[in-house]
Amino acid sequence: MLEHVFWGNTLQNYLLAFIVIALFVAIGQIFSATVVKILKKLATKTETILDDVLIEVLEKPSIFALFIVGFYLMSSFLTFSERGYQVYNNVLMMLIVINVTWALIKLMEVLMDHYLTPMSQKRKSKLDEQVLPFLKKTLRVVILLIAFIFILKNMGFDVTSLIAGLGIGGLAFALAAQPLLMNLFGGIMIMADKPFQIDDRVRINQVYEGYVKEMGMRSTTISTANGTLLQVPNSVVASGVIENLSATETHAIRVLFNLGLEYSTSAEKVEEAISIVKEIFEREEAVSNDVGYFVTFNEFKDSSLNISCGYSINTPGSAGSVKTKVNLAIKRRFEQAGINFAYPTQTVYVKNS
Repeated sequence: MLEHVFWGNTLQNYLLAFIVIALFVAIGQIFSATVVKILKKLATKTETILDDVLIEVLEKPSIFALFIVGFYLMSSFLTFSERGYQVYNNVLMMLIVINVTWALIKLMEVLMDHYLTPMSQKRKSKLDEQVLPFLKKTLRVVILLIAFIFILKNMGFDVTSLIAGLGIGGLAFALAAQPLLMNLFGGIMIMADKPFQIDDRVRINQVYEGYVKEMGMRSTTISTANGTLLQVPNSVVASGVIENLSATETHAIRVLFNLGLEYSTSAEKVEEAISIVKEIFEREEAVSNDVGYFVTFNEFKDSSLNISCGYSINTPGSAGSVKTKVNLAIKRRFEQAGINFAYPTQTVYVKNS
């Protein structure tokens, strides 16, 4: 019965090939249960962690390598046609690439866990805690992509022509992915430069201000003084002017604004307006005295006399209520003093000929 021939081989040949593979699978299980266990115990007694890293990296890929050896020796008992031998070689090479890729990914992850993670913990940087997972995922994708390209090339595909064959579809995809790539590389630039840490208070382009809560692949999350969350694209953060307010000795919030008075306002009333604003700043307890305030008559605008003001708030959590209190106080005192705010106006003079 074993003499019947199927695809050029007898049942006896297939049985022997199966026995060889099963034998090496069993050897792999025994290797894992005995040799690896002994090596792990020996590694715990040494001071260096290099042996622990090697055992952790090679444990499962080495077991899979024994299966590949069995698959290779299987060909000694089987006869292939020219096409069948080509398929067999492609499968064998694919298994080897998968195993090497598996080992490289494990090596990368183990090295990061044993070396980079402790280094980031010593530095106590919350930004590093988000950089490492981001970097790990990126490297894993790169290794898998290289392995996939290598497998395609080994199977006879022209990888260069395949990529070029994407044509207009590839170009359209590249254009659609351009914002994503800009934000991705923006995030990498932020991680490399580290202009701030998680929970730092920053001001970006004099527009976005708050505490950095999270940094993802696409955007940076900022918690504002009003309790809202801003998702600022990484490309904007990376290319913008970043002011790290937490790097200073004080954590007060800076408030800047302008007051426009009517052009009919006398010089004496302008001086009175400046005195009123200064008095309000001095009386308000939440206004920081460490950073100081300023009130200046700084500009003749098209429709108003401009007074520039600035002060700092000691308690960032109450910024909204402090601003409201200060602004209402200025409004009431100006109304009592008969000082009027300007609005855009235009005077037209007509000359009789």
